[in-house]
Amino acid sequence: MKKTIEKENYLKTIYKMEEKEQSATVTSISKHFGVSKSTVSNMIKKLVVMNLVDTRPYQPILLTSYGRKKATEIIYKHRLIELYLVKKMNFDLDEVHDIAEEIEHIKNTKFFKRIQDILGQYDIDPHGSVIPKQDY
Repeated sequence: MKKTIEKENYLKTIYKMEEKEQSATVTSISKHFGVSKSTVSNMIKKLVVMNLVDTRPYQPILLTSYGRKKATEIIYKHRLIELYLVKKMNFDLDEVHDIAEEIEHIKNTKFFKRIQDILGQYDIDPHGSVIPKQDY
């Protein structure tokens, strides 16, 4: 389970870097996670084998179309949960990120569909980030 969460966190990080028009590199990812470059390189190799990212020498690490789909699902879940926690459970903004970090890895799409139905249509999370479109 931990390995899956770790891979999802890498995909999410690369997605967010692309979203901010920053290059996802071994160096930038290692700084983000506070781990060695070799740790990042090893994970990137695994993600390449899984067809989630594409990498070329001296070029940024890019999500494949499959990787982008997976990253979008994770980002959607995270931002939807943050919105739910603020709107329906009255959590403060500074409390929701860590909770969403845990919940975003739930695989049951029915859970997120119910949250989506409860909230209605929202395009922006409570921090002002776009909630990617996702159909369940």
